Amino acid sequence: MDANKLNILSLTEYNLIANKNPQGSYDRATRENLYAIIHKLHENFNTLSGLENRLYGKFQAARFGALEDKDKRVAREVVRYRLSNRVKQWIQGTVLAGLCLTLVGILIYQVLLDDNSRRKVDLAWYEQLNKMGLVSKEELAKMEKDLTITASKLKKTREENQELAATVEGMILNNRVAENLKYILKQIYKDPRTRYEQVAGGVSLQFAGRELARYLSDPERWYLLGIIETGVIKVMYNNDQILEIEAIFGRQGEETPLGEYEVKNKVFKPAWYKREQIDGKVRVRKIPFGHPDHEIGHWWLGLKRLGPPVPGSYGIHGVNIARFNEFFKKNFDWRNGSAGCPNIQEWYLEFLGRVIPLGTPVNIVPREKWNGKGAVTGQMVGAL
Repeated sequence: MDANKLNILSLTEYNLIANKNPQGSYDRATRENLYAIIHKLHENFNTLSGLENRLYGKFQAARFGALEDKDKRVAREVVRYRLSNRVKQWIQGTVLAGLCLTLVGILIYQVLLDDNSRRKVDLAWYEQLNKMGLVSKEELAKMEKDLTITASKLKKTREENQELAATVEGMILNNRVAENLKYILKQIYKDPRTRYEQVAGGVSLQFAGRELARYLSDPERWYLLGIIETGVIKVMYNNDQILEIEAIFGRQGEETPLGEYEVKNKVFKPAWYKREQIDGKVRVRKIPFGHPDHEIGHWWLGLKRLGPPVPGSYGIHGVNIARFNEFFKKNFDWRNGSAGCPNIQEWYLEFLGRVIPLGTPVNIVPREKWNGKGAVTGQMVGAL
């Protein structure tokens, strides 16, 4: 966004309201701030730029809803889900109870009895079966083996279903709470049951064959805000914060350049071009993914700076987990320890690499410029 196209609003004010819904639901502080911007446009109607005039036309009759009302609707959905989930659990429990009764004898035999007791049971069992002529010893051994395999499969299925139920329930209970999504992404990272499927217009996050969430591949719905002071990257989708990720920004002398960017490319398993000083000369060494010296993780989210260019190449990437302790000891303030690129953990990097589209706006700022009432106190330093 070019600030020269704005006559009345600051770039921060424009960014705050531009992608909002005139009928959307927001917290009190955000609503007050949005109404203040609309009032500012109204008071300066005759001097609005073309861009601001279109913005005013969209929001002059805005009626923002309270986020508290939205939370109540979510709470009702949570209650409904819990009730339906309990019914499902009761049905599953009834079915499994019958199977467990069938297997209880085998479990007692395998777990509770010692070798001497097992031999006595075997002798009595085989004698009775042989007297009835129903089964030979060899046939019975095969039956026991088959039942043991069945018990193992049932146990594994129950554990997977319970894990999935807990994951899905957590997702529904707090679908837009950052800490909940962070937990889910960490738990399902590298799990073979996790899939990111391309669907019409977007990406579907699936676990064990069920969809947990779906995201549209529209860059206007996404926004990443890197805050150096607190060492976080906030991920916004549809004007809601869905993640707040701990991030490592540039150390002293190699600070991350402030300003506005957009995601220009995404590379899976990228090569790393490391600058090294050899014999007094700076050289660039190409390090392929998988090499022990490779330190940028399995995704590279290349950033293109909007406005005046800066020397170097910047992107969001990971950290070499094997060298993380060494890295931490050398950089007491973990928020400022990279060579300039924002660094995040691999499970969040995987999520961003799979779902955010090219063209997603990214803003790097030193701090958030908000007062206690949620009003803007000044433009964010470094915003273009």
